[in-house]
Amino acid sequence: MNVVEKDAVVSGMLNDELRRCEEALKAILKALAKLPRGSLRIRAKLYKDKKYEYHYLKYRDGDRIVNQHVSGSDLKELKAKLSLRKKYEQEAQSYEKRIAYLKKILSSKGNPRGAKKDK
Repeated sequence: MNVVEKDAVVSGMLNDELRRCEEALKAILKALAKLPRGSLRIRAKLYKDKKYEYHYLKYRDGDRIVNQHVSGSDLKELKAKLSLRKKYEQEAQSYEKRIAYLKKILSSKGNPRGAKKDK
């Protein structure tokens, strides 16, 4: 991009933004590693004409699908952690898109749109 090539201030700002986004993404991914993954499901069992419901966490572990029982006392905390995980995943996705865009801008210095680089 001609502006990036000509103006060192703009180039510096874009590099700073790229570093900031990469650091933020790294922090989000670190927080995601600590949160539970999967989705919360409900199973219903019928026993002696009475319906029992219980919750379980379903997630993939390699090739296996794991169903982990969740007690009623842990249910509220798990729901909060899963919603937080979903929020962090969305933030991480937006940062990844922004990083890709910034890298594209910074790597195309002096290369007008559509022009191929000679090797």
